Amino acid sequence: MKLTMNKISQGDDEVIIRYREMNKQIEMIAALAEGKTSKISARYNDEMILLSPEAILYLESVDGVTWAYLSDKVCRIYESLEKAVLAWGERGFFRCSKSMVINIYRISTLKSESGNRILALMENGEKVMISRRYARELRRILKGGPENEEEQP
Repeated sequence: MKLTMNKISQGDDEVIIRYREMNKQIEMIAALAEGKTSKISARYNDEMILLSPEAILYLESVDGVTWAYLSDKVCRIYESLEKAVLAWGERGFFRCSKSMVINIYRISTLKSESGNRILALMENGEKVMISRRYARELRRILKGGPENEEEQP
């Protein structure tokens, strides 16, 4: 996909999307441009707030409670990790271990570790370990491989 951006000094901001065939990626870009993206209900300091999925660095499940880690705070959400991946997988949410989901668009660096694991340094400085069970899938996603790629011997 080609991206062209032009800064203007006056007039209204405008987004033009040119596509050959409508697909999920184009629909997501259009929804973001129109401000129609879904929000996540969360609890922070006894207040109910709405979060944009893009603001979340990672999710962690502790004793059956799901926590959303943002750059500057931690909020409780009422979605399971599985539902989060299903709902926001197209927006970068990736299951990295039994108890965690990361937003791959909020990773600063990746480092291979022993045992076929990957250490992800998130934008806020937190370190998240991607277990070997999920490491191959992350490598495939980062390389842009097809979802049904055949296993290599």
